[in-house]
Amino acid sequence: MCTRISIVCGLLFLALTVWTSTTTAQEIENLLTNPDFEADTGNWTIGAGATFIIDKKEKFPVGQVAKAQIDNPGANNWEPEIHSPTVNLMNNKKYTYSFWAKTEPGKTKSISSCFEQNNPVWAGAGAINITLTDQWVEYTATGVWATATPSVVIHIALNYPPTHLLDVWFAHFRVYEGDYVKDKIDLEMKPKAVSPGGKLAVTWGDVKFR
Repeated sequence: MCTRISIVCGLLFLALTVWTSTTTAQEIENLLTNPDFEADTGNWTIGAGATFIIDKKEKFPVGQVAKAQIDNPGANNWEPEIHSPTVNLMNNKKYTYSFWAKTEPGKTKSISSCFEQNNPVWAGAGAINITLTDQWVEYTATGVWATATPSVVIHIALNYPPTHLLDVWFAHFRVYEGDYVKDKIDLEMKPKAVSPGGKLAVTWGDVKFR
């Protein structure tokens, strides 16, 4: 009797654990496509004077790492600038974006980011200034999208003066409705290779460490 009760209790506990994990994973819907660079840098853009490529030498627990390599600064401090794939945001709704980033060993670097829409007129939300170090850190901002135009990108200004041409690495972007929810990334976790066309890619795409 006790054995049967133990088995039933164990199964119930397992079911609750799976349900809780699934519910937690589904609490945040990542609205951004290609957030972990599973499809290389598809639909990500960078301005003139720089390249945005996958750095196979850099590892991160989820997906791939993209490197912004700066060759020439622009006329303005936001040039070169990175734009994420387009996300549709609803007017007067609160949204959060986050990403992980670092710069070159032993260096610090100032950048800035925000939600941005520039057609037909510029509009933004969630603007922050960031000081990067040579360690992976998650950066995040929350803002209310207060324009009727829904087509939005994460804008990252690389703020490169001519004497400070440092490269920057990025990983694991998230965009979702509401306030910030702590990322579950464990930097000690062994990275897993993900093939965009494989079953594992679909699994990671569903879970996305939301």
